[in-house]
Amino acid sequence: MLKNGEVLGAISESGLFIRMMNNGQDIKSKKVREVLENAYPVVAFDTPLERLSSLITRENGAVLAKDDSGNYHIVTKYDVIHAVGH
Repeated sequence: MLKNGEVLGAISESGLFIRMMNNGQDIKSKKVREVLENAYPVVAFDTPLERLSSLITRENGAVLAKDDSGNYHIVTKYDVIHAVGH
């Protein structure tokens, strides 16, 4: 989630699942800000793949790459696997 160009947090499938199962929360009626998790790490757009793969962990499923125009691009585990496979 972005506010005024700053990353405030993220929402992940696993985070929502944990809230539902561990806390018994009915997440359907929650507002976005109520289910936000920690923000994904932000890296430069030209960060090497090896560095990206070290930042993507079980707890942190993605990173944000910020390009020269200030736009954010999400890089997921799938993206890293796909890039290594080619």
